[in-house]
Amino acid sequence: MEKTINVNSMEMRNTLGLITMLLLFDAATSILSSSAFSPIVIQAKYERSYQRTTNATVEYVFLYPAANISLETAKIEIESNATHNLPLTVIVRQTIGILSWQIPLLVNGADSVVYNKTSRILCSTKYYRYAPKDEEEYINVAISTASHENVFFNLSVVKVEDFYLSPGNKKVVEISPSEPIYYGYISKQANSSVIVRVESDNDICMTVSIQNTSCPVFDLERNIELSGHWQTVSRRGGITVPREAYPSGFFVVLVVKGEDTECNGISESSPLRTKNVTLIINPTISKQDYIVATASAGAIALCFCIFYITAVIMFNIRKSRELIQESINEQNQDINDYVPSPSMTREVTSKQWDSVEEDSSLDEDDIDLMEDALFDKDVIRTKIVLSVCDLARKEPRILRHKSRLYLYYLITVAVFYTLPVVQLAITYQRVLHTTGNQDMCYYNFLCAHPLERMSDADMTKCYGIPQHYGLFYAMGTALIMEGILSASYHVCPSRSNFQFDTSFMYIIAVLCMLKIYQNRHPDINARAPVTFGILALIIFIGLIGVLNGSTYFWVIFSILHLLICFILTVQIYYMGRCKFNRGVFNRVIQTFKHDARCGIWHLLRPLYPARFIMLVLANLCNVGLAVFGNMYHEGNFATFLLAILMSNLILYTFFYIVMKLCHRERILLTPGMYIVLSMLFWGAALYFFVNKTISWALTPAQSRLYNKPCELLNFFDSHDIWHFLSALAMFFSFMVLLTLDDDLTDVHRSQIPVF
Repeated sequence: MEKTINVNSMEMRNTLGLITMLLLFDAATSILSSSAFSPIVIQAKYERSYQRTTNATVEYVFLYPAANISLETAKIEIESNATHNLPLTVIVRQTIGILSWQIPLLVNGADSVVYNKTSRILCSTKYYRYAPKDEEEYINVAISTASHENVFFNLSVVKVEDFYLSPGNKKVVEISPSEPIYYGYISKQANSSVIVRVESDNDICMTVSIQNTSCPVFDLERNIELSGHWQTVSRRGGITVPREAYPSGFFVVLVVKGEDTECNGISESSPLRTKNVTLIINPTISKQDYIVATASAGAIALCFCIFYITAVIMFNIRKSRELIQESINEQNQDINDYVPSPSMTREVTSKQWDSVEEDSSLDEDDIDLMEDALFDKDVIRTKIVLSVCDLARKEPRILRHKSRLYLYYLITVAVFYTLPVVQLAITYQRVLHTTGNQDMCYYNFLCAHPLERMSDADMTKCYGIPQHYGLFYAMGTALIMEGILSASYHVCPSRSNFQFDTSFMYIIAVLCMLKIYQNRHPDINARAPVTFGILALIIFIGLIGVLNGSTYFWVIFSILHLLICFILTVQIYYMGRCKFNRGVFNRVIQTFKHDARCGIWHLLRPLYPARFIMLVLANLCNVGLAVFGNMYHEGNFATFLLAILMSNLILYTFFYIVMKLCHRERILLTPGMYIVLSMLFWGAALYFFVNKTISWALTPAQSRLYNKPCELLNFFDSHDIWHFLSALAMFFSFMVLLTLDDDLTDVHRSQIPVF
């Protein structure tokens, strides 16, 4: 029994001894291992380069003094020959902040590029939310790698002396995808806001970001869009920074992208992506400048209204005096006519009575009067010579009602179209302020000034042109709605909402052409439901062209455009009496056979020469527009569609004026003055329109190449001046249409030709 116990005790002692030896060996191994991975600590100095080699067994720790020196921040530059599979890891520790990255830096793009040299700017400890009161003693830079082979690195930390930007002073820097940079700006009490301008000499794509003065700073391509306001820039850019958004100041962060897709739309990447950038901050306009600019615009509009109202009152007074004088003259004439003259009282001779009896004895049944021919549309509207009297046979009450329908339909369309547009414009602004993505809106950033959160009467006599003012009311209302929708578009100009700015321009152009046509064809004008149905189709086609303006779409649209021109040509030429049905080809063949029997000349000679010439010229112009649009459209379909309508309107107006002169009708002083003023204002407006400040057909970065400083009152740019001048030009153009036929007021409608 005792022997068994002794044997067991010996086995236990041997086991405990073995365990102790294993523990001691493990401890020794741990000590040796820990001593092998012990960091090499170096008391480093600024502006000095440290070249070392490291591997998996060595870690370098560089301690840079941060206290008792005039240091706002520092820039760490490091270069290494490490590989992407076994990179060099850089860890920068501050009191409460930590920053880390790897070398080489892989930048993703069309062709991924590896950068063996990187640099980062440290964020000062005071910008952390919970910054300690005591100053930190050291900046700790630790460098290590998992590679078992020696890896070379070159480290240097330099002080950033001119970290803060000053208003008006230029800062020229060099950046790359692996070497981003940022600077600080302290808001001044005197300036409510500033504009940060960025310029470069090459087209390499970069991102400019305005971020709050807090750490960490998002200064890499993958995270720069997560904070503040940002935009892509190639050669020129600018961001207006209100003081209310950054009361304590802000950081300006510059990062080069790995490829240029977001700037020029082409997926390519150059191996050398170094970019020289000039950075400058200037104060924007003051509140006094705001007041002066807005008050000046308001004063001009008010003076124009006062002048116009005064002119209307004076004209009415003059007209009333003329009417009173005419009434007095007519009364005097009636008194004079009441006294019979001797020549009027002569007796009727017997010979005359015999003649009357002989005429009355004729059998009236022998003459076919064909009274229905006097009212048949096919007979009247196919006459060789037409007068307005032939096309003004409908009751004025009916025409007045049809004319007012344009206004009713327009108001309905405006309400249902405008409310969603305004809502969407407000939503765009909210998204812009929430995301900070300034590529959403195509502003002229060099001249952007944020404000709060906004980045018929009936004439019974048969004289003159039949006046039904429903179309004029509709045109005026459309002009008002164009102003509202244009303002909604300019809240956030972009490709997706450019249609807001053009929809009512389409309507205005069509209504103006209808009004010109109505002057000489009062009974044939298009009905309001049909007109607005066609306008809805035009807007729908414009939407498709903006969303998917492929080559096939342009070809199909051009064919449809020319086909519609042909149909309208036939309808206008035959005054709406040509029907496109199954028998149209048989009627055309029969007409050609009948005309051919009369001779070749009769076959080729147009029945209505003036109408024929007008329509041929119009069709040639439309063919030219179609060819030009397919060759040089640049993807801007909405503008091309507007150009088609406006070109046809200008052509029709010019033709109408020329035909008036050819028929020896006069252009009075008032419409002549309006014609001259409209031409002058349109010419000046188009000059500023051509000198554009944005282009949503391009990328946001390419559009900023057109950005220009303010040109008027340090507030308005060339596009604003275009709006001022074009508004006056449109007003005078409307007045031309209103007064152009004033010379025919006292002319009988049977003497007014149709053309």
